[in-house]
Amino acid sequence: MGTATRTEDRQDERTAVVTALRLGWSMADAYHHARTADLAEDADRPATAPGKLSNLTEMPGRHRLGMYLDGVDVALAQIAPLTPPGRAVPSTEAARRVAGADREPLLLALDELNVEVLRWTMATNHRVGVAYRLGRSLADTVRRGDAAELVQRFGGRQIQLSRWLDELASVLPPYSAAVVRRSLSAWADAVGRATVGDPGEAGLAELARELRNQGDLWQDVLTGGLHPRDLLDEENWAVVARNVVIRDRKLVAQAARGIFWPVLAPLLVVLLAVVGVSAAAAAGSPTTRAAVALVGLGAGLTAIWRSISTPTLSVAAEVNRPLLESELVAQMSARIDRPLAAARRAGSAGRQRPPSDGGSKYVARLSGVDLP
Repeated sequence: MGTATRTEDRQDERTAVVTALRLGWSMADAYHHARTADLAEDADRPATAPGKLSNLTEMPGRHRLGMYLDGVDVALAQIAPLTPPGRAVPSTEAARRVAGADREPLLLALDELNVEVLRWTMATNHRVGVAYRLGRSLADTVRRGDAAELVQRFGGRQIQLSRWLDELASVLPPYSAAVVRRSLSAWADAVGRATVGDPGEAGLAELARELRNQGDLWQDVLTGGLHPRDLLDEENWAVVARNVVIRDRKLVAQAARGIFWPVLAPLLVVLLAVVGVSAAAAAGSPTTRAAVALVGLGAGLTAIWRSISTPTLSVAAEVNRPLLESELVAQMSARIDRPLAAARRAGSAGRQRPPSDGGSKYVARLSGVDLP
């Protein structure tokens, strides 16, 4: 019963951590939306019925803000069962009351709600609070912006994000923390090289355009909407298998060299001595003595192999597991970094495109003989 209870508590914590990460992301989106969107009562309201049902991007500013606040309420309600009885759950009512054309009261109310949620989640469970901070910071990191903002966002923030990912790795979906941490490092490296003008890297403008797409993938992976292993294809699995086999071969060679002289060599000397004495003491023809020697040698080698192979295979299985995990993480990170690859392709295409003189490619340029 105790084990079942602990397992259930663990599952509840995992669910709360993922929910808190979504909550932090929604709070950051709500605040950014309140700062930039038109929240007037009749803003973006069509004069006539649209030709199709409105999409999320066509939703009026006030309604979209309400959607973000609804998401906050739902996430708080899902985390609430982990809190002690009688502890008040933060409410979005104050932010809803001041949601209007005047931004300042709304922004203050949202920031007050953010502080209240942060205190509440940290007091509920430390890792739930860390997940809330991680979601909020990731959302601000991948916000659409210009090149200068991109440099500022990767000026050291990714170090703290990686620490939070390490802390939450055991309660986030499998592989997600390691994959996102590796992807963050790749983006920070790319931004750093682009800042110093590395000609082999994408430009800051291309990186800024693709960052939000990368953020959507990070969110999907961290919240369980996308298992990074589902991104792997046959080529990725072939690379994983090849690298693991190469590493195993190197480990076997190193292990064989390490145990040959201190372990195998003495055993082989003793075996040969025993076999030689047995063959010499055996009665009969030389053929009979050779047969006795071969049987003894085979039996001895079999005994040595059994005594060494069992622990060796057990150790190899333990060693192979982290090797396989690291190879999988490397391949999944490469697959999830598709927006980064797209930015690099765009930057490379822009550098290779010949400069334009402003004329049309469909009209021949004037030659010297055409000039008056």
